[in-house]
Amino acid sequence: MKKLIALLLALMMVLSICASCGEDVKTTDTSSEAADLFVPPVSSQIEADKDLYNDAVAALKETELKLDGTPEISEDLVIAIQNAEYTEPKNFIYMIGDGMGFNIVEVTRAKYEDSLYQKKLAINQLPVQSSQTTYSADAQITDSAAGGTALSTGFKTSNQTVAMTHDDTESYKTLLELAAEKGKSTGIVATSNVVDATPASFTAHVADRYMSEGIAKQQLEKVIDGTLDVVLGGGRNNYNSVGNKATLQAAKDDASATYIEDWSEAANAKMPLIGLFAQDHLDTHDENTPSIAQMTDLAIDLLSQDENGFFLMVEGSQIDKKAHNNNFDDEVKEMIDFDCAITVAMRFVALNPDTVLIVTADHETGGLEIPADATSSNYGSHYTTGNHTYKPVPVAAAGKGTEVLLGINENIDLPRFVAKLLGEENFGEPSQVNVIRSTFTDKDIKALANNNSTLNNHTLVEKTKDGALAIHFNNAHNQVSFPAEVLKTNELPNGMRAIHMIIKNTGNKTVMLPHLVAKVAFVTETLVPQVAYISGNTTMRVTYILPDWAWTEKSTEAIKEFTLKYSEGMEINLEINNLAVVTRADNK
Repeated sequence: MKKLIALLLALMMVLSICASCGEDVKTTDTSSEAADLFVPPVSSQIEADKDLYNDAVAALKETELKLDGTPEISEDLVIAIQNAEYTEPKNFIYMIGDGMGFNIVEVTRAKYEDSLYQKKLAINQLPVQSSQTTYSADAQITDSAAGGTALSTGFKTSNQTVAMTHDDTESYKTLLELAAEKGKSTGIVATSNVVDATPASFTAHVADRYMSEGIAKQQLEKVIDGTLDVVLGGGRNNYNSVGNKATLQAAKDDASATYIEDWSEAANAKMPLIGLFAQDHLDTHDENTPSIAQMTDLAIDLLSQDENGFFLMVEGSQIDKKAHNNNFDDEVKEMIDFDCAITVAMRFVALNPDTVLIVTADHETGGLEIPADATSSNYGSHYTTGNHTYKPVPVAAAGKGTEVLLGINENIDLPRFVAKLLGEENFGEPSQVNVIRSTFTDKDIKALANNNSTLNNHTLVEKTKDGALAIHFNNAHNQVSFPAEVLKTNELPNGMRAIHMIIKNTGNKTVMLPHLVAKVAFVTETLVPQVAYISGNTTMRVTYILPDWAWTEKSTEAIKEFTLKYSEGMEINLEINNLAVVTRADNK
């Protein structure tokens, strides 16, 4: 038995766009006030309609979910999700698409759009749509261990480290462990080996992600002491190893754990349950292997029997693995399979609005590039690498309080938010968002004009009535440089990691987003935005991640200039506001 459940903290953060235009640099915690500065200009949820919700729920209850790999998003499900009156959460479903960037989501949506309700995937139908950055404590590009640790503990750590400090001297408490302390049942689902980096980050503490036998042992020990109730995925070789056979037997004997290796045995399974359906990673092409949707459905069915609620982490593990191999067709298959699992979770949320659902990724893999305005007849794409990238990744959510995740998040913001709902205020460690300009002044416009010799009577830049910076790019004017006078970076804390801004395309056509050229000391670095294109009449939060060589304690003092630049000669009109940088100390 777990400890007695504690009362959950009520958390409802009211968000508003920062309307002040003062010249002082503002420094805030990314998980609280900073969220206010990056709220999108549209509502996060459709206003709840009880009749619509009740009718949709009644229809859902009469419909059986097929779980056959076919997208199951429906009108009733979308109506229920968008009109639910979310209550204080007792259940938490945390879904991680390993390697899932914005472009694999979009190209999968495009391929399947003719069979999708409203031509949207399940992930696209969640009320909160946002993003988060993924860099680790020691590198611009994270691995899954550090990425998973950030999402599970609220702390950044070094690559290859699992739920421990970057110097491997202390362990960080994970969300799964916190939920168990609060009396909740817990589980993990993965299409990889369950000792792989991401599921390990929620269930173990090791200095190196490849300490597989040790990770399996810690997971088994959590089953024995009641911290972990459901384990579904691959990984028999690690659980049945010589070093772990005795611990596995103890889980069966002392904790009465059910251990299965064949999905046909799952129908009668009870908690605690260990279901390992492959020696290593699951063969997701094998019809005898359970799908991630089936495993998610079983996990929710078992865990939801706990009247105190549950915490479940689900990983679509092999989106990443297929992207590493630049196998586009298989990556799309893994993405649609993961989206089917999201549908399963959404259905539970719709019927149980005391649940918080968060969907995100640990990092992007492959540097996938796709056409602008991809459709079912035009979704070709190509990879730019076989490795991880530093591109920000999607965040989608539903449930009470999830509006706080709107805007630009650091990966550590997500678990800190969940921990607060679980009653833990001091969980993880935030980065700092330092707002350079929420709006621009006439003085800024003059400084920009003086700094850009190609300006023609100031027609390239001007201030809008709302204080945004309007920029016109064309053949004659393909870049705008922001001098130190406007940036005021000498007033910022040291340790700059990323640059945020809100960009609006005021034209009607889809255009490329500009590159950002950063002059740090005597080095110039061209930074690529999170996605390549911005649609017409669209507002987007854009993040540019600095390379790790620029993360020194004196980096902000060394910033000389930022330049927004196009290489193409085309007519583009953008508006920019909420210019900010993220800083962290070197050892954080």
